[in-house]
Amino acid sequence: MKTIHILFIVTFLLLLNASNFSQDSVVYGDAKFGLTSDYYKDRYKETDLMYKIVDNWGNGFDDLYGTRNMRSILHGVAYRGGANNYYHKTAKRHNSNPLPQDGIENLCEEGFSHSVYLYRKNWDSAPTLDTCKCVNDGRNVMQYDQFDYFDDNHVREMLEIVYKSAKSDSVGPVYLHCWNGWHASGFISAVILKQFCGMSDLDATAYWDLGTDGANTSPRYNKIRDRIKNFKPYSDLMLYDELQNKICPPMPTVIDKSQLHISIEHLVIVPEAIPVNTVLILNKVKFGPNKTTLTNPDSNEDLQNIVKALQKRPDIVLEIGGHTDRSGKEQVNKTLSKNRAKYVYDYLIGKGISASNLTYKGYGSSKPAYTNRTKDGRAANRRIEVRILKKKAESSDKLVDEEPTETVDPYENKLKTSLKDLFDKKIGESLLLNHVVFEPNMFTITDTNATQVDSLAEIMQYNTAIKIEVMGYTDKSGIPEKNLTLSVNRAKAVYDRLIEKGVSEDRLFYSGCGDANPVAPNTFRWGRDLNRRIEIVLLEK
Repeated sequence: MKTIHILFIVTFLLLLNASNFSQDSVVYGDAKFGLTSDYYKDRYKETDLMYKIVDNWGNGFDDLYGTRNMRSILHGVAYRGGANNYYHKTAKRHNSNPLPQDGIENLCEEGFSHSVYLYRKNWDSAPTLDTCKCVNDGRNVMQYDQFDYFDDNHVREMLEIVYKSAKSDSVGPVYLHCWNGWHASGFISAVILKQFCGMSDLDATAYWDLGTDGANTSPRYNKIRDRIKNFKPYSDLMLYDELQNKICPPMPTVIDKSQLHISIEHLVIVPEAIPVNTVLILNKVKFGPNKTTLTNPDSNEDLQNIVKALQKRPDIVLEIGGHTDRSGKEQVNKTLSKNRAKYVYDYLIGKGISASNLTYKGYGSSKPAYTNRTKDGRAANRRIEVRILKKKAESSDKLVDEEPTETVDPYENKLKTSLKDLFDKKIGESLLLNHVVFEPNMFTITDTNATQVDSLAEIMQYNTAIKIEVMGYTDKSGIPEKNLTLSVNRAKAVYDRLIEKGVSEDRLFYSGCGDANPVAPNTFRWGRDLNRRIEIVLLEK
């Protein structure tokens, strides 16, 4: 009988092996603990969006060896990085490949539910995996897929995968990777942060730049920046309130601004953050070969942004600089570049900009911004730049003193709301009370910020089915714990006012979110003014 049992076990194991099943599956037990977002945040010591769990050489966390430049996107939900092939200590292969075998196995054992390779190249060399014994002693099945990060349909599919992981602790994290953990993974990460954390267009592109570790100087990367800015979050894949606050990591407190790509759009929105002598390239201003005019300058985004910037800040003085590549004779190049610069200068004068705000100069090919060895580099060197020659001196020991009315796109359109929009909201969606504005450290409802609250009370008295939650917010100033208390007090002040105006208490709830989910940058006063706000979440209607 004993011999029969042994033969049965041996035969069973052989069948498992022949069927490509992992023999580990026979020792799977019940999971000892849940793999929550807090578990991963603590396990990987995640601090901010730039913190590397695994470094450029694949070191830093042995149980994740095979990955490279691994960073969190959403705590315990989504991670970005590369595949450690070139720097692998043993089985080295070319950098342009999917994950090595130990990389995919280690991710599985760490409890990841999905890994995504963002390029097509060499996908046929991707390792295979069935199941594995997870770090919590349970059984894990990890899927490994290939998606193209430049395909909008694939982007949507990846967001759906991340959304499922965010909504359920029973679905493990997702690892989205390219080769180095810089460009493609940075793109999909920036999109994820816009979709699930409400990151702004410019903050998302700044995040992409920082995540490239300095490999962001090629002109071709402007296409990625544009795609990030142009991405519009899907309304059916939104995260709200406590979950969003829990999984969205902050940006680092210290940022190397030399690594950031500064555009004309920054000159419109945050001119005070751009020092004198900064050079900004007009990437949208592209002249044809030997041409000195543009076909439709009124629709050129960069030119319109210069007009906006100088209209709002007449203290700024710009030099319009024309540049060429190194093709042709230098004297011809210099004349051509000067004529292009003068065309832009004349256009701006024609739009009402004072000549005292502008000067122009042709540099020919003497100051290339990119390499002249490639076609893309030469094309990008045929460019117009603006240099900030002068602007109002601003104090270096405090943030800029700017009025809230200085906000411009992309924030203006996002913050224009009406109480009528409440009827178009779905259950769980929020509406900003954009006229309820609090001074720093204050939470009192005054005559100046009560009008919109009183109007909301009238709507709720007329539509008795509506139930809402009042959400209070602060800016990033101060201690987080105190910000949370302050935000609760602001929400309660609105709650109390609604009850005072006749709304039944059983139709109202209130809570505070502290400084989470900013709607504008906290770097400047106008952004902080906007972030001290009240939102209402529709619970029933």
